[in-house]
Amino acid sequence: MRRGYADTAVGQVHYVEAGEGPPLILLHQTASSSVMWLRAIPYFAERYHTIAMDTPGFGMSDHPAEQPTEGIPYYSQAVIGLLDHLGYRQANIVGFHTGASIAVDVAAHSPERVKSLVIAPILAVDDQAERDDWLSRDDLKSGWVPDGKGEFLANDILDYVAHFATENDGETYLRELIAKLQAGPNYWWTYVAVVQYDHYAAYPKLQCPVLVLNVTEEVLYSYTTKAHAAIPHSEYVEIPGPEPNIRGWVAVVPEFPKEFSDAVMSFVDRVEGE
Repeated sequence: MRRGYADTAVGQVHYVEAGEGPPLILLHQTASSSVMWLRAIPYFAERYHTIAMDTPGFGMSDHPAEQPTEGIPYYSQAVIGLLDHLGYRQANIVGFHTGASIAVDVAAHSPERVKSLVIAPILAVDDQAERDDWLSRDDLKSGWVPDGKGEFLANDILDYVAHFATENDGETYLRELIAKLQAGPNYWWTYVAVVQYDHYAAYPKLQCPVLVLNVTEEVLYSYTTKAHAAIPHSEYVEIPGPEPNIRGWVAVVPEFPKEFSDAVMSFVDRVEGE
């Protein structure tokens, strides 16, 4: 596995890459980084040039100087810049949670750059009252504040990170803990961007083959089935995930890397073979 940086319109973007073949771009959830894909990358890399990007503000990518007023389209610029840096006119793109929203925007507004699109669980709100309810949540209004005693770790970090790793998976917990700290107090900017983004205006613009990949009992399960219904030409598949409402309920890729990668590659293989 190799590391690299791409100069983009929104700053330097860090990525990891492995394998050879058609390009496959992986976009992570909030508040993680490319580390969420580390167990799946070896499977993808058997057949694809696999590139996992750190979204601006996460991992080792540059942070926005202020909350982006453009919302999701701001983050999409990083994907376009990465493709340009790598010399790819077009790529297959896989997005998980926040990454799925970014992937949708790239495919909707730069269709010539996306050969196929995989939307893993996605939050797409089409009702203003529900949108306002999401935006009123504490974790979408402000971030944590570091202190010299480290008390913020117990108050704001440790329980949050427990969503990203199952109880006996210390390796993933450590990776996700570091990723959350790298994201810093402004990690919530991407949450706001997702809630405010008009997915349902973007869906009709999707021209490429689309797979909606859902996870059984995942927290965004119903939103993801609605996405499939709103994209008439999309395919749909479900895979297992961690038990809901317990530690690690969003640790889908670290806990089920083969199931996830098999579902993605079964779809992308057919697109590439056409």
